[in-house]
Amino acid sequence: MLARLVGIIMGVLLATSGYVVAGWGSLGTWATSLDLGPFEPHRPAAGAVAAIVGGGLIIAALLPRRKRKKKPTPMAFGMELEPVAVQAQPVSAPPVHMTAPAPAPQPQPVSPPVMPVAAPAPQPQAPPPPPKPETFAQMRGRLVALSDNGSWAEAARILQSMKRVAHTDEELTVVYRDLGDFARGQGQADDAAEAYETSVSYARMVRQAHPNDETAELLAGALSGVGDAAEAEGRLDAALSAFEEALTLRRTRGGREAGDTQAQRALSVNLERLADLREDRGHRMRALDLYRESYDIAGRLAAADPARFGPDLAATRARLNELEAKIQG
Repeated sequence: MLARLVGIIMGVLLATSGYVVAGWGSLGTWATSLDLGPFEPHRPAAGAVAAIVGGGLIIAALLPRRKRKKKPTPMAFGMELEPVAVQAQPVSAPPVHMTAPAPAPQPQPVSPPVMPVAAPAPQPQAPPPPPKPETFAQMRGRLVALSDNGSWAEAARILQSMKRVAHTDEELTVVYRDLGDFARGQGQADDAAEAYETSVSYARMVRQAHPNDETAELLAGALSGVGDAAEAEGRLDAALSAFEEALTLRRTRGGREAGDTQAQRALSVNLERLADLREDRGHRMRALDLYRESYDIAGRLAAADPARFGPDLAATRARLNELEAKIQG
């Protein structure tokens, strides 16, 4: 638009100046004294040329111009730049003062992409230490629990493991006695008798090396197993001998078993097993004395723990009453 205004103004000035200089008319006296220098002899021609050029400028300014295609907006690293609008300053009068074009927008510096920092690789965890193998005492504790629950297959596996880990004569005494108990419970009389005899052999070696109350009870327990197996097979003399020796070993404690409920109950059972064999031999008075001694022990145990030892006391009382009735009858 500004170029059109300038063209019209310049065209009007040239056309009017040429019109006056050529002498075609009078628009005042301002151009009559205008000195054309070397073109003074050709004044009419110079005026005509000026008038024609001015008219051409006017015509060119008034003609419509063809619109140009908009230049594509440059792209900078995938970010579209917005075009900057340039406003034209209004023209009051010549000379025309053009506003300086706005500086082209500078692309923003693009920082290099930040690479993700890889997390440090986790340190391999040390494998947990292998569980400690069970001790012989722990295995026997499990054996007792499995026997109480009637889990005989698992109990048999525990017994074999105990047999492998047993090293001392005392441990071998215990494991063979348990093997005898297991075999007798399964009705395997021969295996039970053999296991009990092996247990007695180890128990005698322990007793010989350490003659104390604990080894006496250990050997007495193995001998009680031998007596039970012999009685089940009808070998009453062998059973009587085993129960007599076991009772003698338990009496050597001199009453020191009073603080050990397991030892007291073992003594009570030993007395009754021997009493039953004596009765079978016709020694009823001897059997009665043994049952009375057992009844006193069972009474003390039941008074201390009725729930645990009450049934034992009832069974001993019933057997004692039976013997007394036979003797009195």
